[in-house]
Amino acid sequence: MSSYSTDTPRRVEATAMEGSSIALIVPTLLKNMIGAGIFSLPVGLRYATPIPGLIVLGTIGLLSASSYWMIGYCCIACGVKSFRDLWNVVLGQRSAWIIDVTIFLNGWITLICYIILIGDFTTKSFEGLLGPDHILAKKRALCQTVISAFVLLPLSLAKDLQRLAYTSILGLIVLVYVLFVVIQDSILNSPPEISEEVHLCEWNFGIFEAIALYCHAFVAHYNAPKIFSELANPTLIRWTQLVGIAYSVAFVVYAEFAWAGFRRFQLSVEGNVLKNYGPQLNILIAWLGMGFSIAFTYPLVFNSAREAAINLTLIARQTLSSIDSPRFRQLQDGYYGSSWQHRSEQLIRLLGPSPDSPNHKLSQKPGTKTTFLLVLLTYVVAVRCDDVGIANALAGSVMGCMVCLVLPGLLFFNVARMQQRAQQARGLQKPLLTKGCLSHRERGSSGAALPMRPILAQFAGIVIFISGTIFTIVGTAVILMHHLS
Repeated sequence: MSSYSTDTPRRVEATAMEGSSIALIVPTLLKNMIGAGIFSLPVGLRYATPIPGLIVLGTIGLLSASSYWMIGYCCIACGVKSFRDLWNVVLGQRSAWIIDVTIFLNGWITLICYIILIGDFTTKSFEGLLGPDHILAKKRALCQTVISAFVLLPLSLAKDLQRLAYTSILGLIVLVYVLFVVIQDSILNSPPEISEEVHLCEWNFGIFEAIALYCHAFVAHYNAPKIFSELANPTLIRWTQLVGIAYSVAFVVYAEFAWAGFRRFQLSVEGNVLKNYGPQLNILIAWLGMGFSIAFTYPLVFNSAREAAINLTLIARQTLSSIDSPRFRQLQDGYYGSSWQHRSEQLIRLLGPSPDSPNHKLSQKPGTKTTFLLVLLTYVVAVRCDDVGIANALAGSVMGCMVCLVLPGLLFFNVARMQQRAQQARGLQKPLLTKGCLSHRERGSSGAALPMRPILAQFAGIVIFISGTIFTIVGTAVILMHHLS
C-alpha cells in the first residue's frame, strides 16, 4: 500500500512500514527491464557508430528513467495502482482503449521477437549437438513450428501460470550467465585494434535505429505502480532513489554489453549477437538456456496481450450496443445477412469472457480459439523474419517510444496541469514545491506535491512527449527504408 493515502495519519504511518527496501526492489525492476532485447544492443553501435551510440544510449536511459519516475509520481498523485486506472482518472475512460491497443501491440511484437529468438537458439543448439548438416540445424522454420505447436501453444492454454515464476528465476540466472560469457569473450578474444573500416564517431540516421533498440531495452513502465506499491516508506525521495539506482545499473550493464559485443565482432555483429558465436560448450549452454527461458516467458507476455484483445472486443461490443439507429441496424443486417447483435455476441464468445465479468478469472481456461488465433498470428509473422534486430528496432520505434516516452509524458503533463489548477483554485501563494513530499495534513486531497513548479513540470512532460513522437515517426521511417530498400 502507498503512504499517499487519505487514511488517518496512524494508518498511513503503519502502511509505510510495510513493503520492501530499495535494495530488494531494484533487482525486481532490473529483472523486468533487462530481457531478450539486450542481444540487439551491440548492433545499435554498428548502426549509430560507437561514440554517438553510447551517447544516445545514455540519453535514452535518462529520458526513460525520467518518464518512469513520472508514471510513479502520477500514480501517487492520483491514488491509483495501475496504468489503466491512471489513464481513466487523468484522460477519461472513453479513450482508455488506447492503453489496451498499446498493451496488445507491444505484447504481440514482443512475442514475435521471442519466436525469432527461439529459431536462432534452437538451430544453433542443434548445429552444435547434431552437426551442421542435420535437418533441425538447417530448417529454422521447422524448429519454430515444432516449438510453437508443442511448447508455446500448450503453455499459452495453461489454466494457471503461477508455476512459471520458478522458470523466471532460472531465466534471470541464464541471462546473467550470458552477459558474463559475452563480456569475458570480448576481453579475451577481441581483435587487438579496431578495424579501419569502423567509424568511431559519425552522426547519421542510423542513430534513430539505435534509439529504437534502446527504447525497447529500457521499457518497464507498466510495472511502475506495482513497484511503487511494494516500496517501504514510499516517499518521493525514496522513489527517486529507486529509479535512479535501477536505471543507472541498467545503463552500465547495457553499455558494457553493447560495447563488448561490438568490440568483439565489429561490423559483422548481427542483430542477435549470440548468432556470431560458434558451438563452443559455454555458448551451447547459453543457447539452450536462452531458448528454454524465452519459451517459458512467452505465455506470461501472451496472457497480457490476450487480455488486452478481450478488453478491446468488449469496448467494441459496448460501442456497437450503444448505437440505437434503425439505419445502422439495417446496414448491419444487410452486410452480415443476420442480426448484427448476434455476430457481436459470437465474436465475444470467440475471444472469451470479459475481464470485468463476475465469471472471469485469470486462473480459468481462456478462450481456446483466441489462443490458437493469437499464437498463429505471432508465428506466421516470426517465421518470415530471421533478424531479431529488425523486429526489436520496429518494436522500439513503434511501441517502445510510445510506452517509454509518449504516454508517460502526456499523463505527467495533464497531472501537472490539474495540480496547477487546483493550486490556483485554492489561492495558494506558493507553488507545489517540496524536497520530499508534503505531510499528510499539508497534502490534503491534492495528492503528492510536485517536486518542481507546475509550469516546469508541464514543460518536462511536453519534452518527453515530443521526443517520443519524433523518435516514433522518424525511427520507423528510417528502419523501413533501411531494411526494405
